[in-house]
Amino acid sequence: MRTEQSIKNIFISIFSQLIIVALGFISRKVFLDSLGVNYLGVNGLLTNVLSMMALVEGGIGLSIVYNLYKPLAEDDRKKVIALVQLYKRVYGILAIIVFLISVCLYPFLGNLIKDSKSISNISIIYFLFVLKNIVSYLNAHKWSLINADQKGYVLMRIELLFQVTTTLAKILILITTENYIFYLLIELLIYIIQNVVNGAIVNKRYVYIKTKVKHSLDRDTKDNLVKNVKALFLHNLGGFLVFGTDNILISSFISIGTVGLYSSYTMITQQLSSLVNPLLGGIGASVGNLIATEGSEKNYSIFKVAYLMNFWVYSFCVIFLYNLLEPFINLWLGEGYLLDKLSFILILINVYLTGMRTAISTFKNKAGLFVQDKYAPLLEGLINLIFSLILVKYLGLAGIFLGTAISTISTVLWIQPVIVYKNVFKKSVWSYFKNYSFYALLTIGTCFITTIACNNFVEGGNFISLLLKGIICLVIPNSIYVILFFKTAEFQYLTNILKSNLFKLRRKRQIIKGV
Repeated sequence: MRTEQSIKNIFISIFSQLIIVALGFISRKVFLDSLGVNYLGVNGLLTNVLSMMALVEGGIGLSIVYNLYKPLAEDDRKKVIALVQLYKRVYGILAIIVFLISVCLYPFLGNLIKDSKSISNISIIYFLFVLKNIVSYLNAHKWSLINADQKGYVLMRIELLFQVTTTLAKILILITTENYIFYLLIELLIYIIQNVVNGAIVNKRYVYIKTKVKHSLDRDTKDNLVKNVKALFLHNLGGFLVFGTDNILISSFISIGTVGLYSSYTMITQQLSSLVNPLLGGIGASVGNLIATEGSEKNYSIFKVAYLMNFWVYSFCVIFLYNLLEPFINLWLGEGYLLDKLSFILILINVYLTGMRTAISTFKNKAGLFVQDKYAPLLEGLINLIFSLILVKYLGLAGIFLGTAISTISTVLWIQPVIVYKNVFKKSVWSYFKNYSFYALLTIGTCFITTIACNNFVEGGNFISLLLKGIICLVIPNSIYVILFFKTAEFQYLTNILKSNLFKLRRKRQIIKGV
């Protein structure tokens, strides 16, 4: 059952993202042609600035979701109701707090934009971002409930419809008005409607949560929640210092236009991640159920499968991006939108380092191991901020990205595996680092071979040459990895799952035809 739910979540996520990605590239091109690179920079900057508001949430949502896995698996409705009621109550308070903090933060906005005079109506733009941020809190308890129950694919279908509608509406607004305020207003309006619709769907599926009877949590669960929230606040703070400060530093020390250039890179890397993350993220809720019901040996065997998938996916992505990202930007947006080569390489290194944390982070979070490394993200964030501020003076933009890489390598790269192997798998962590080193060297070597093939066999920067490079990047890395891992238990496990689900699909089709 866990595997079937994971496959369903993965399939729907990938299908949805393919459509959203295609529309996203069209939307970005129209945005640049209509408003220019400075407004693109503002879009990225305010997204980062308001991500600070996640610090207020302090990890309450993740902690409550973790506590939902077991009662949902055991159909303990009273505990589910108590957790959902707590979640709703707390998030209502958080919405008010976020608004008040956003108002207090507003006077300092001008200091974050080096050339703020080039942006008109910045006050209206800022508070439209704030409103959308607040709306996300109003139905968060319902989203978390359905995701914890491994039924996230139900909302993904609706989300696909709304994201397509939003993107098309924004493209139409830009083409007809070239007005950024209208662009943000239509996005906000559709997002509000989406939240209402999603809330109604969850209410229909979980009728019992609409009860007016107040349910309270037992003392152990409350204590566990408080302990985890304290730890997760430090995780969120560290996460913001690592992932939420790049655009702020670029805007403050370089220019808002450079934020716009960088946002094209991050859009592509994030869109690619959104396509491949379902392969790993689709098993997230299943891992929570697995840890709640199975022993350490079973958990470890599934982790090894997830770890291989994790490497394969992000190794392929980095190789693909190294050879195609810059030619694609030139073809997509035109000349003049590229960053320097060193910055580009460091961006890809950070994509790999962050992506390779996915499997171990999934098991850590789903096991509720929030306290054991509560200071590590804060240390990571401080290292990132300190090194970025120092290195930006000597290396410019590349210095900011190098600071991020240094902070990851010096902290979470090794801390998270140590915690998970000790507390979940009850094993020595050295096998993890041995495989990590092998995977890193394999990625570098495969990238070298693939790049030589691309450079020797393909010339020019047109669509056909881009397509040919894409085929080379698809064939060479995956062929090498199939040859190397074909006989491993992890690879055989994955192929057996694929064969099993294909067989079930054929059976269903035969039954339907027979009827």
